[in-house]
Amino acid sequence: MENIADSGLDGLALLDALPVGVVVHGADTRILHANAKALQVLRLTASQALGKEALDFEWRLVDTYRQPLPFEQFPVNRVLATGCPLAGLLIGVADGSGPDIAWLTVNAVPQFGPQGTVERVLVTFTENAHPRADIPFKDIVDSAQDVILITEASPLQEPGPRIVYANHAFTRLTGFSEQDVVGKSPRILQRSDADPAVRARISVALGAGQAVREVIYNYAKTGEGYWLDMHIVPLKNPQGEVAYFAAIERDITAQKEREDELAHFAFHDALTRLPNRRMLLDRLAHSLRTARRSASHLAVLFIDLNQFKLLNDTHGHEAGDLMLVEVAQRLKDRVRESDTVARLGGDEFVVLLSGLGPDADLAQHHVAQVVDKLHAALGEVYHLGNLAYTGSASIGVKVVQGGDVEPDQLLKDADEAMYGAKKRSTAR
Repeated sequence: MENIADSGLDGLALLDALPVGVVVHGADTRILHANAKALQVLRLTASQALGKEALDFEWRLVDTYRQPLPFEQFPVNRVLATGCPLAGLLIGVADGSGPDIAWLTVNAVPQFGPQGTVERVLVTFTENAHPRADIPFKDIVDSAQDVILITEASPLQEPGPRIVYANHAFTRLTGFSEQDVVGKSPRILQRSDADPAVRARISVALGAGQAVREVIYNYAKTGEGYWLDMHIVPLKNPQGEVAYFAAIERDITAQKEREDELAHFAFHDALTRLPNRRMLLDRLAHSLRTARRSASHLAVLFIDLNQFKLLNDTHGHEAGDLMLVEVAQRLKDRVRESDTVARLGGDEFVVLLSGLGPDADLAQHHVAQVVDKLHAALGEVYHLGNLAYTGSASIGVKVVQGGDVEPDQLLKDADEAMYGAKKRSTAR
């Protein structure tokens, strides 16, 4: 400005004529001069601006995500701290009188004194009419079907990362309003049963400022649980620093329930919900390995319902299905919780009695007691809709010590013992 004055030109008049806002700050951030365009954009008079520090004004600066810009990120403070110029920063200015934000493209240049220190900072800005400022991003995000949750990038540990935004889909899913959660950590949606491995992977990724995708179990305000496919992405400020994390979350509870149901039916009978042959063989193999190590006894009871085909042919499959469900329940009620009751198919059931100990007499005595209880239970009257039906069963038993037999062979031996029992009962 001294050179302009030496040339006989009115430097301040030239600045006021510029269509660019110009603010000159001193080393303490106080405003030394603001031209007419700057005062117009900032909605200040000269007397309101001159001599004031950057924090003295009611207006506030926001970043491109409309979040308050930290004081140390103000252009004048960044230049004072680094001594380096800044160019092309997109910054919003709001004066608190309404929701409108004036978007500015800002440049800031240091002016050095004789000692090489920054004595003044020249800040220039133009109003930015870029379409991104006019696109109603908040309206779009608010109306999104997926949950969107935005948190500060730091601190990551309690009490952070603090939530700064939650959209309407979040409220619909969780029952929490935005006011309920802003300022709090997303951990309020979790409990002690959260998968520690998932939480650790999320923590590592966020600490590195990286995106991460996980499936996590959270809880709504009512206490009801739900599954989320969660994709967290870092959001950077104009300086290239990670300032926020956005979690884009999709409710996959119904999908998880279908997957769990399919997994259940892969190992369970659809009608009785008992373990099927596949699960029985797996448990039998495990019991045999355990018995081999401890020289313990185990027993397989192969059960076939007598005259079941006649029941189906006479009274229909609905009556037969009702009986199979009742048989399954009676078998479960008469054995230990550690034992396995399985349905192989049709009217064939298997009971696996494991952990009977090394004493052969005690093991045989326990098995005999269980067989007696099962015969009694299966011989009680069945109420199948309007039909009262009395049935019976043939039970074949195979007791082994240790595990020197294959699961399939053990089932075959028990099956043969069942046919022997059936022949003996029909011979009487």
